[in-house]
Amino acid sequence: MRPGGLTDDPGTGLIAAARSLGRGGQVTCDDVAATLLETLGADNTIAKTFEVLAGDSPIAEAVRGI
Repeated sequence: MRPGGLTDDPGTGLIAAARSLGRGGQVTCDDVAATLLETLGADNTIAKTFEVLAGDSPIAEAVRGI
């Protein structure tokens, strides 16, 4: 997982996640941690590299879509 610029703002539970999201963008440390936890049980993320930024999708949904 490659997060964008990290912020200390409270997490929103909403992210954008994809193989490539382009440069720029930020994501909260809380949302990165929650995304890491979600990937532990997600078989579709095994051996994949993906980027995470703040977005509009609930974390579980975004991880399923990777």
